[in-house]
Amino acid sequence: MVIGIAALLTGAAPVLAASSWRCGSRLVGRGNGIEEVYNLCGEPTDSTATTEFVTVKVSCDVAVTRAVQVEEWTYNRGPKQFVRYLTFRDGTLVEIDEAGYGY
Repeated sequence: MVIGIAALLTGAAPVLAASSWRCGSRLVGRGNGIEEVYNLCGEPTDSTATTEFVTVKVSCDVAVTRAVQVEEWTYNRGPKQFVRYLTFRDGTLVEIDEAGYGY
């Protein structure tokens, strides 16, 4: 409910998380590889790629930092379907967000 109220106040469409998405007759979900999603859903409308540095403490005195490739894909399939935002980390789908209808 808070998301809906915030969206009304800002005029923006709410973004909701989902664990899977149906591309036509195909289903993709968290854990799918980037190539698999591309083969099932086709070319995204838009995409961005960044690198994040993640530090993990492995013991009391040791922390390891590594680069993580992050890609965000947008699928905007027009005014009769919701816009989908897919986030990949190191080539694996980790998040699917859904917004309002496309354009």
